Amino acid sequence: MRTVTSADGTKIAFWRDGAGPPLLLVHGGICDHLAWYFAVPLLARHFTVYTFDRRGRGGSGDSLPYSVEREVEDILAILHDIGEPAHLVGHSAGGILALKVATRAENLLSLTLYEPAYVVDGARERPAPEVLDTIRCLLDAGDYDEVIRIAMRESVGMSDAEIALMETGPGWEHLCGVAEAVPHDWMLWEERLEAENVRGVRAPVLVMTGSESPTWLRAGAETVLASFRNAQSAVLPGQGHSAMFTGPELFAKTIIDFAVRCQ
Repeated sequence: MRTVTSADGTKIAFWRDGAGPPLLLVHGGICDHLAWYFAVPLLARHFTVYTFDRRGRGGSGDSLPYSVEREVEDILAILHDIGEPAHLVGHSAGGILALKVATRAENLLSLTLYEPAYVVDGARERPAPEVLDTIRCLLDAGDYDEVIRIAMRESVGMSDAEIALMETGPGWEHLCGVAEAVPHDWMLWEERLEAENVRGVRAPVLVMTGSESPTWLRAGAETVLASFRNAQSAVLPGQGHSAMFTGPELFAKTIIDFAVRCQ
């Protein structure tokens, strides 16, 4: 593990694997850099892969009040530390951040967005404001399990039965370990896809979706795709919102094939 100091002085932890052109992965919500656990060895055959813990998670620090801009600065700090043109990949909430970074970074070889979690009007209702209030109260009370249950239910639409099954698995404790950062991702629900979100992106763009993902996530990705003139798209057959877990070979191959063409 290494650290880089972001613009506000916060230490951000990151890891490096493999060899080749740099590729930086930005994870989504309710997770940390281990979201890429299965994909990194595959990507590292072709690239020097950088993963990191978004602020408030794992080895990274945090500062209050939370700001989306601080997260953008975190990613820019890592790109600066890398010191050469890099590929950038963002998933879900991390896709929103990666797109914001791409409007400002001048050293990107490519940008890949896997279901950036924009809420498109008419696709679904945004979580009610009182949900965030409830989450903060639960965090104050130390009830991290219920925070994760709410996050899974409200963000990706998991059923109570699916959540109960997750609780029996070995990864539940790890999810609870990032519960303190759930309000950060809730703030990203407020992000809108506006012209300035894509203006200034000079790198080639790939927008990925899973054929089995929730309709609202696919709608958001399609809206992002349509906002670019020459972006490419890829649908991962049989996959949902977490293809890096459920289909890492297909997920990695899609990124590799696109990124190699952009070098």
